[in-house]
Amino acid sequence: MGGYIKRRLIDPFVMPIAFAAIIAAIVITIGETLLTLFQPGDTKDRLDRPELWFALGIAILIIFGLAFLSTRPKGTLGPVDRDLAVGRRPIFEEPLPQPDALIRQGPRGTVDDIQEGFTLYADNGALAVVRGLLPGSVDAGKHFRGFIYANGLYGVSEELWIPIEAVMSVYPESKAAFLAIKGDETEHFGWNVPPESMRRVPARSASHL
Repeated sequence: MGGYIKRRLIDPFVMPIAFAAIIAAIVITIGETLLTLFQPGDTKDRLDRPELWFALGIAILIIFGLAFLSTRPKGTLGPVDRDLAVGRRPIFEEPLPQPDALIRQGPRGTVDDIQEGFTLYADNGALAVVRGLLPGSVDAGKHFRGFIYANGLYGVSEELWIPIEAVMSVYPESKAAFLAIKGDETEHFGWNVPPESMRRVPARSASHL
């Protein structure tokens, strides 16, 4: 909804105002320059008025510049040749579909299709990148089929151990897997801590040997 309001209501007003401000700044600059060059004299019709020659030079420069651009072959002027010179998409073009709609491509797979390099998505967007899969084990008194070892994105914990049971859907074609979480619950679930079978424990002292 916010993107729709921006494209339909804000951008159509902001862009004209911005261009009007730029044009006003150019006009004021040229006017101030001409006033600076103006030198009062006995007659207003003399030819040695520097402000007139300056204004004439600017006019000639603009005319020849536009004439030169109009003779250039199509495709040699870069952004000037494009239908859209500012921005990436026309203001009134329909918004792109949500990211998950673009990612959910191809036939659905299973957790067995998840490999290194897959991106894990939560409800609010990309969450982590898969680095590998670990066999199942018991953690916090519960038995899990396996764990996905991943590196968090955008401030999420650097290391994550995500139970296979949290995977909701897999799309091998786009290398994406969706998790049944909002995205800010990894620490709440304890996924930032390795399973019990992998946790580091202090070495026993010699007195216990």
